[in-house]
Amino acid sequence: MEEKKTISKVIPEGELNCIWVDAGLVSYKLCDRNFECDDCPFDQVMRQKSIPASATRTGKPASDVTGPKSRVKQDSMLDVIRGVFGGPLSIKPPSDRMYTQGHVWLKKTALNTYQIGIDHFAAGLLEGVGTIVLPKSGTSTLKDNPCAWMTCEEGTIAVKSPLDGKIKRVNPEVMESIVIVRRDPYGAGWFSEISCFDESPATSVDASTIESSSKEQFTGLKQQLIMEFDARLPSLGVTLMDGGIRPHNLKDLLGTSRYVSFLEILFAGRK
Repeated sequence: MEEKKTISKVIPEGELNCIWVDAGLVSYKLCDRNFECDDCPFDQVMRQKSIPASATRTGKPASDVTGPKSRVKQDSMLDVIRGVFGGPLSIKPPSDRMYTQGHVWLKKTALNTYQIGIDHFAAGLLEGVGTIVLPKSGTSTLKDNPCAWMTCEEGTIAVKSPLDGKIKRVNPEVMESIVIVRRDPYGAGWFSEISCFDESPATSVDASTIESSSKEQFTGLKQQLIMEFDARLPSLGVTLMDGGIRPHNLKDLLGTSRYVSFLEILFAGRK
Protein backbone atom coordinates (compact mmCIF):
# COMPACT_ATOMS: atom_id res chain seq x y z
CA MET A 1 0.00 0.00 0.00
CA GLU A 2 1.33 3.39 -0.96
CA GLU A 3 1.99 5.60 2.04
CA LYS A 4 0.26 8.93 2.14
CA LYS A 5 2.64 11.85 2.12
CA THR A 6 2.10 14.57 4.66
CA ILE A 7 2.05 17.98 3.04
CA SER A 8 2.99 20.83 5.35
CA LYS A 9 1.74 24.26 4.66
CA VAL A 10 4.38 26.83 3.93
CA ILE A 11 2.39 29.46 5.85
CA PRO A 12 1.50 28.08 9.29
CA GLU A 13 -2.04 28.38 10.54
CA GLY A 14 -2.78 31.74 12.07
CA GLU A 15 0.23 33.43 10.47
CA LEU A 16 0.05 36.24 7.94
CA ASN A 17 1.98 36.86 4.78
CA CYS A 18 4.10 40.00 4.68
CA ILE A 19 2.70 42.49 2.17
CA TRP A 20 5.94 42.17 0.17
CA VAL A 21 5.14 38.47 -0.40
CA ASP A 22 1.73 39.42 -1.77
CA ALA A 23 3.45 41.98 -3.99
CA GLY A 24 5.61 39.22 -5.42
CA LEU A 25 8.90 40.85 -4.42
CA VAL A 26 9.96 38.31 -1.79
CA SER A 27 9.20 34.59 -1.75
CA TYR A 28 8.72 34.07 1.98
CA LYS A 29 8.26 36.46 4.90
CA LEU A 30 5.77 36.35 7.73
CA CYS A 31 4.25 39.46 9.24
CA ASP A 32 4.92 39.66 12.95
CA ARG A 33 3.60 43.20 13.42
CA ASN A 34 -0.07 42.82 12.46
CA PHE A 35 0.53 44.96 9.38
CA GLU A 36 1.79 47.94 11.37
CA CYS A 37 4.29 48.57 8.58
CA ASP A 38 5.40 52.04 9.60
CA ASP A 39 7.46 50.61 12.45
CA CYS A 40 8.74 47.54 10.60
CA PRO A 41 12.51 47.59 9.76
CA PHE A 42 12.01 45.11 6.91
CA ASP A 43 9.30 47.29 5.38
CA GLN A 44 11.56 50.33 5.61
CA VAL A 45 14.36 48.56 3.75
CA MET A 46 12.00 47.32 1.05
CA ARG A 47 10.52 50.78 0.50
CA GLN A 48 13.99 52.12 -0.17
CA LYS A 49 14.60 49.54 -2.87
CA SER A 50 11.31 48.43 -4.37
CA ILE A 51 7.96 49.52 -5.71
CA PRO A 52 5.36 49.10 -2.96
CA ALA A 53 2.39 46.80 -3.38
CA SER A 54 -0.66 48.31 -5.02
CA ALA A 55 -2.69 47.51 -1.95
CA THR A 56 -1.79 46.37 1.55
CA ARG A 57 -3.67 43.92 3.69
CA THR A 58 -5.11 46.87 5.60
CA GLY A 59 -6.91 47.99 2.46
CA LYS A 60 -4.81 51.13 1.96
CA PRO A 61 -3.71 51.83 -1.62
CA ALA A 62 -0.02 52.30 -2.29
CA SER A 63 -0.48 56.06 -2.61
CA ASP A 64 -1.59 56.15 1.04
CA VAL A 65 1.33 54.17 2.41
CA THR A 66 3.80 56.34 4.25
CA GLY A 67 7.40 55.45 4.90
CA PRO A 68 11.00 56.13 3.92
CA LYS A 69 10.13 56.88 0.30
CA SER A 70 8.27 59.96 1.44
CA ARG A 71 11.47 61.01 3.17
CA VAL A 72 13.43 60.22 0.00
CA LYS A 73 11.25 62.64 -1.92
CA GLN A 74 11.29 65.20 0.86
CA ASP A 75 15.07 65.04 1.15
CA SER A 76 15.40 65.30 -2.61
CA MET A 77 13.12 68.35 -2.73
CA LEU A 78 14.79 70.02 0.23
CA ASP A 79 18.22 69.46 -1.33
CA VAL A 80 17.08 71.22 -4.50
CA ILE A 81 15.47 74.08 -2.56
CA ARG A 82 18.54 74.57 -0.38
CA GLY A 83 20.82 74.47 -3.41
CA VAL A 84 18.70 76.89 -5.43
CA PHE A 85 18.33 79.49 -2.69
CA GLY A 86 21.26 78.75 -0.42
CA GLY A 87 24.07 78.37 -2.96
CA PRO A 88 23.90 81.89 -4.45
CA LEU A 89 23.86 83.45 -0.98
CA SER A 90 27.32 82.03 -0.30
CA ILE A 91 28.74 84.17 -3.14
CA LYS A 92 29.23 87.92 -2.84
CA PRO A 93 28.33 90.10 -5.85
CA PRO A 94 31.25 92.14 -7.29
CA SER A 95 31.63 95.58 -5.78
CA ASP A 96 32.83 97.20 -9.04
CA ARG A 97 29.28 97.72 -10.37
CA MET A 98 25.77 98.78 -9.41
CA TYR A 99 22.58 96.69 -9.24
CA THR A 100 18.81 96.97 -9.54
CA GLN A 101 16.21 95.18 -7.42
CA GLY A 102 15.30 93.32 -10.63
CA HIS A 103 18.69 91.55 -10.45
CA VAL A 104 20.33 93.49 -13.28
CA TRP A 105 23.89 94.76 -12.86
CA LEU A 106 25.47 97.83 -14.49
CA LYS A 107 29.17 98.40 -14.99
CA LYS A 108 30.44 101.67 -16.36
CA THR A 109 32.76 101.15 -19.33
CA ALA A 110 33.00 104.69 -20.72
CA LEU A 111 31.40 108.13 -20.35
CA ASN A 112 27.62 107.61 -20.17
CA THR A 113 28.10 103.98 -21.26
CA TYR A 114 27.24 100.92 -19.19
CA GLN A 115 27.57 97.22 -19.73
CA ILE A 116 24.63 95.29 -18.25
CA GLY A 117 23.80 91.70 -17.34
CA ILE A 118 22.02 89.77 -14.58
CA ASP A 119 23.47 88.97 -11.18
CA HIS A 120 24.38 85.49 -9.96
CA PHE A 121 21.28 85.30 -7.76
CA ALA A 122 19.08 85.26 -10.87
CA ALA A 123 21.53 83.43 -13.13
CA GLY A 124 21.51 80.42 -10.84
CA LEU A 125 17.79 79.92 -11.50
CA LEU A 126 17.94 79.73 -15.29
CA GLU A 127 18.29 75.97 -15.83
CA GLY A 128 14.71 75.92 -17.10
CA VAL A 129 15.26 78.75 -19.60
CA GLY A 130 15.86 77.80 -23.22
CA THR A 131 17.19 80.91 -24.92
CA ILE A 132 17.90 84.60 -24.39
CA VAL A 133 16.79 87.18 -26.94
CA LEU A 134 18.50 90.59 -27.09
CA PRO A 135 17.46 93.68 -29.09
CA LYS A 136 19.47 94.82 -32.11
CA SER A 137 22.27 97.33 -31.78
CA GLY A 138 20.97 100.86 -32.21
CA THR A 139 17.62 100.08 -30.58
CA SER A 140 16.42 102.63 -28.05
CA THR A 141 15.66 101.38 -24.57
CA LEU A 142 13.65 102.95 -21.76
CA LYS A 143 14.14 102.41 -18.07
CA ASP A 144 11.87 99.66 -16.68
CA ASN A 145 11.01 98.52 -20.21
CA PRO A 146 12.29 95.16 -21.49
CA CYS A 147 15.92 95.09 -22.63
CA ALA A 148 16.15 91.29 -22.90
CA TRP A 149 13.81 88.30 -23.02
CA MET A 150 14.19 84.76 -21.73
CA THR A 151 12.10 82.06 -23.35
CA CYS A 152 10.65 78.93 -21.73
CA GLU A 153 8.20 76.30 -22.89
CA GLU A 154 5.18 78.18 -21.55
CA GLY A 155 6.20 81.81 -21.59
CA THR A 156 8.67 84.62 -21.97
CA ILE A 157 10.30 86.49 -19.10
CA ALA A 158 11.32 90.11 -19.60
CA VAL A 159 14.45 91.64 -18.09
CA LYS A 160 13.94 95.33 -17.32
CA SER A 161 16.32 97.98 -18.58
CA PRO A 162 18.02 99.86 -15.72
CA LEU A 163 18.29 103.12 -17.67
CA ASP A 164 17.20 105.20 -20.64
CA GLY A 165 19.48 105.04 -23.64
CA LYS A 166 20.41 103.25 -26.81
CA ILE A 167 21.79 99.74 -27.31
CA LYS A 168 25.38 100.21 -28.41
CA ARG A 169 26.20 96.52 -28.84
CA VAL A 170 24.97 93.12 -27.66
CA ASN A 171 26.67 89.88 -26.71
CA PRO A 172 25.85 87.25 -29.38
CA GLU A 173 27.35 84.42 -27.31
CA VAL A 174 24.61 84.49 -24.67
CA MET A 175 21.99 84.18 -27.41
CA GLU A 176 23.74 81.05 -28.64
CA SER A 177 24.14 79.45 -25.22
CA ILE A 178 22.50 80.46 -21.97
CA VAL A 179 25.00 78.27 -20.12
CA ILE A 180 27.49 81.15 -20.41
CA VAL A 181 25.19 83.33 -18.31
CA ARG A 182 24.80 80.69 -15.63
CA ARG A 183 28.52 80.01 -15.44
CA ASP A 184 29.88 83.55 -15.71
CA PRO A 185 27.13 86.15 -15.20
CA TYR A 186 29.56 88.97 -14.36
CA GLY A 187 32.00 88.29 -17.18
CA ALA A 188 31.41 86.45 -20.43
CA GLY A 189 27.66 86.33 -19.68
CA TRP A 190 27.05 90.07 -20.09
CA PHE A 191 23.98 91.04 -22.14
CA SER A 192 24.49 94.39 -23.80
CA GLU A 193 26.20 97.77 -23.65
CA ILE A 194 23.99 100.85 -23.40
CA SER A 195 24.80 104.49 -24.09
CA CYS A 196 22.60 106.25 -21.56
CA PHE A 197 21.22 109.77 -21.35
CA ASP A 198 21.91 110.13 -17.62
CA GLU A 199 25.38 110.14 -16.11
CA SER A 200 24.30 108.08 -13.08
CA PRO A 201 21.31 105.69 -12.96
CA ALA A 202 19.26 106.88 -9.99
CA THR A 203 17.60 103.65 -8.87
CA SER A 204 20.65 101.39 -8.80
CA VAL A 205 22.17 100.14 -5.52
CA ASP A 206 25.59 98.92 -4.47
CA ALA A 207 26.77 95.33 -3.99
CA SER A 208 26.16 95.19 -0.24
CA THR A 209 22.59 96.44 -0.64
CA ILE A 210 21.68 93.92 -3.35
CA GLU A 211 23.32 91.16 -1.32
CA SER A 212 21.23 92.06 1.73
CA SER A 213 17.95 92.39 -0.19
CA SER A 214 18.60 89.16 -2.14
CA LYS A 215 19.31 87.31 1.10
CA GLU A 216 15.99 88.49 2.50
CA GLN A 217 14.18 87.66 -0.75
CA PHE A 218 15.72 84.19 -1.15
CA THR A 219 15.25 83.27 2.51
CA GLY A 220 11.57 84.15 2.27
CA LEU A 221 11.08 82.23 -0.97
CA LYS A 222 12.93 79.21 0.39
CA GLN A 223 10.77 79.05 3.52
CA GLN A 224 7.64 79.50 1.44
CA LEU A 225 8.52 76.54 -0.78
CA ILE A 226 9.54 74.34 2.15
CA MET A 227 6.24 75.02 3.92
CA GLU A 228 4.31 74.40 0.72
CA PHE A 229 5.93 71.03 0.06
CA ASP A 230 5.65 70.00 3.70
CA ALA A 231 1.90 70.66 3.48
CA ARG A 232 1.27 68.68 0.31
CA LEU A 233 4.13 66.16 0.31
CA PRO A 234 3.12 62.97 -1.55
CA SER A 235 3.70 59.81 0.42
CA LEU A 236 5.88 58.11 -2.17
CA GLY A 237 9.21 59.41 -3.33
CA VAL A 238 10.28 60.30 -6.83
CA THR A 239 12.66 57.52 -7.79
CA LEU A 240 13.82 55.93 -10.99
CA MET A 241 12.29 52.64 -9.83
CA ASP A 242 8.76 53.99 -9.54
CA GLY A 243 8.93 55.76 -12.88
CA GLY A 244 9.37 59.28 -11.54
CA ILE A 245 12.10 61.80 -12.20
CA ARG A 246 14.17 63.08 -9.32
CA PRO A 247 13.95 66.90 -9.22
CA HIS A 248 17.17 68.72 -10.08
CA ASN A 249 16.20 72.36 -10.30
CA LEU A 250 13.48 74.87 -9.56
CA LYS A 251 11.58 74.13 -12.75
CA ASP A 252 11.32 70.43 -11.79
CA LEU A 253 9.81 71.41 -8.45
CA LEU A 254 7.41 74.11 -9.60
CA GLY A 255 6.45 72.95 -13.08
CA THR A 256 6.95 75.12 -16.15
CA SER A 257 4.01 77.48 -15.67
CA ARG A 258 4.78 78.34 -12.06
CA TYR A 259 8.48 78.53 -12.85
CA VAL A 260 7.82 81.21 -15.48
CA SER A 261 5.65 83.16 -13.02
CA PHE A 262 8.37 82.88 -10.40
CA LEU A 263 11.00 84.35 -12.72
CA GLU A 264 8.64 87.14 -13.74
CA ILE A 265 8.31 88.15 -10.10
CA LEU A 266 12.06 87.87 -9.56
CA PHE A 267 13.03 90.08 -12.51
CA ALA A 268 10.28 92.54 -11.66
CA GLY A 269 12.06 93.12 -8.36
CA ARG A 270 9.14 91.95 -6.24
CA LYS A 271 9.48 89.70 -3.18
